[in-house]
Amino acid sequence: MTAPWEQQDDQNLSKVIKKAKRKTMIRNTIISLVVTVIVLFGGMLGNAHLTSWLAMRGLDEEKIMMEISSPNLHELRTELDLGFLAGKVEISSYKVIEGVPVVWDTRKLDFSMSSRFSLLNRGYSSINVPDPVMTSQNYEYYRGYNSQNGQREMLFYVPGVNYNGKVLNDLPALEQMDPGKLVEMAVSFDKSYTQAEVEAMLPAELTQTWYWVDTYDNKKKLEFITNESSPTKYALPESARQVYGYGVKWEGLFNPKPEDFLQSLAYGLQKKGKYYGEFERITNYLKKDKAAPEASDVLLYGVVVTGTAKELLSLKGKPYVNTAVLGAIVDKY
Repeated sequence: MTAPWEQQDDQNLSKVIKKAKRKTMIRNTIISLVVTVIVLFGGMLGNAHLTSWLAMRGLDEEKIMMEISSPNLHELRTELDLGFLAGKVEISSYKVIEGVPVVWDTRKLDFSMSSRFSLLNRGYSSINVPDPVMTSQNYEYYRGYNSQNGQREMLFYVPGVNYNGKVLNDLPALEQMDPGKLVEMAVSFDKSYTQAEVEAMLPAELTQTWYWVDTYDNKKKLEFITNESSPTKYALPESARQVYGYGVKWEGLFNPKPEDFLQSLAYGLQKKGKYYGEFERITNYLKKDKAAPEASDVLLYGVVVTGTAKELLSLKGKPYVNTAVLGAIVDKY
């Protein structure tokens, strides 16, 4: 009688063990699935958070630089495409010419962990079209046009720099336009002026939208071109993407002032990003031997103005105008 009972007990014990193993396996499988989901979800949240942080950090740097280096340009929209610890950004901008908006360009940039938390510009190319007059006078450069809308891009000439006599002046072209055309123009001065002096000497009918600041700690570096007709070195004009300054914000609630430029520089230095070296160079040039630059240290080499073609003709013959180069031109209606 003992053996059968022992066999029955063994069978019952085997069933209990199998059932326990099955429950353990199911429990472990569920736990593994839950842990996997938690890890994946946490990883996704962590990636989204870190990638967003990378994007915002880079965007802050780009927007600070845009504040001091984009004559009469305003941000239109920013689009983010986030991936795994990397992504792409598009920053679209526009200009305002006497109340008329002009879509200008879109900057496409990349960012990633490997790029040290900075946005990397893919580059921008203007359309360079030979000008018959410039060609006939042996200019070493072409007039640039915006690659997205075909509008002229402004040029700036640093006072005291040798341009080998190849200096554009578009004031006579205004006389050939419809007087009611709305025009943007980069005015380069004969020397540096304060903002107060600029506001007082420019014709009142013109809108002063952006002020070009003297940030040139070594003007001789600009003179690097040589050819057979000129034994001495000379320079090419500064494009709108090479100059620094400050101007009217898009909302137009406050008038621009030198302190705006200094605040942008200080904020850029705090960020310690990819533009830190340039922010530091400009700051050191402005402050000289002082602890920090002051508003009186911000001197202007030029200004971007807008108005009708007829109104801009008031600049002709002004002694402070070294050159005046056309930018965007639009119709009022």
